[in-house]
Amino acid sequence: MKLKEKKLKVALFYPWIKSRGGAEKVLLEIMKIKDFNFDLYTWVYDEKNSFKEFKDLKINVIGPKFFRKFSKMKILRGLFLPFSLFSKIPLEKYDYFFIYTSGTGEFITFRNYKKGKTIGYVNTILRDSYPEIVKWNMGKIYKNIFSRIIYLTSVKIYRFFEKIAWKRIDFPIFISEEGFKRAKKQGLLKNKKAKIIYVPVDLENFLKLPLNKGNFFLYISRFNPPKRQDVLVKAWIEFSKEYPNEKLVLSGGLENKKYFEYIKKLSKDTKSIEIKEGLDNEGILKLYEKSKAVLFVPFIEDFGIVPFEALAAGKPVIAVNRGGYVELMKNIPQYYPIKEEEDEELFVGNIVNSLKKFMQSKIKPVKINIKEISPQNFKKEIKEVFI
Repeated sequence: MKLKEKKLKVALFYPWIKSRGGAEKVLLEIMKIKDFNFDLYTWVYDEKNSFKEFKDLKINVIGPKFFRKFSKMKILRGLFLPFSLFSKIPLEKYDYFFIYTSGTGEFITFRNYKKGKTIGYVNTILRDSYPEIVKWNMGKIYKNIFSRIIYLTSVKIYRFFEKIAWKRIDFPIFISEEGFKRAKKQGLLKNKKAKIIYVPVDLENFLKLPLNKGNFFLYISRFNPPKRQDVLVKAWIEFSKEYPNEKLVLSGGLENKKYFEYIKKLSKDTKSIEIKEGLDNEGILKLYEKSKAVLFVPFIEDFGIVPFEALAAGKPVIAVNRGGYVELMKNIPQYYPIKEEEDEELFVGNIVNSLKKFMQSKIKPVKINIKEISPQNFKKEIKEVFI
């Protein structure tokens, strides 16, 4: 009689489950891997604003409720640094410690470290500490002298502790070449071995959608300044002068309420723009099905799941030519690149030009399934890391 192989026990830490975004989708896919016994730990769990699927999981919240507010405020997220010193996970019960992070999550290693068995799955180093994004934030978000001083001081403090935390990540895995380059440039890798494993994206429901032409353009992303819905609205207003009958739908989670109100104000006089906030997975699928093309304009996205969902649904993708997703789709005919540009006015013009190229294109879109991001491929590559 063959004995049943014992599953490895893995403590999985993700800092905050607080919205319906790409990172939360990836977290749900990780939890579906049945080859390991995952126990999920987090500082913050916002049940109301997260995917309903999290309700079916056992989530170990190791942070007080008032930290929920801090997780949505960039500057105050730094308060998780001292709090990490008091967050204890019983790692002696586990074979591995698996940290899923976009920056800040690695602070958990100050109190929790399993020597030789601590693995980091890294979307990116903290975006707000990366030089290119610091420059962008200074021009777009932190405009008065007081907020700039606080922000730049926070970045310096963060970078100091970041280097300490990264010494306790034994094996970093990155979701894209973009994320890997950022960590290397920041001097965090040293002589560490590292690997790129693309995020798992379950495209089955998108591949099942009926293939039709649709009747509106779609942009799905959380409402937050780096997602640049404001720039898209400005470009759309310009584009509509030549194509007045076209429609744009903006949809996503309400990450930044002030910014969301700004987007509504910016588009209120434009009847061709509709905003749909806080839809569930079924509502989002319907938007993909009825759309004619999908736009994607965030600033240096770490990876970007939306373009692959769009391709699987058989939709053309009009997206910025800088981001983790580009390396996997740059040669696909129904991808219409938008040239990234530092100057906003020029970038607006580039969006308009790419929209026009799509309108004039004769390329017939087809359903495309990128195998490199399949859950099966992710599972296979992750197993090779742990075993």
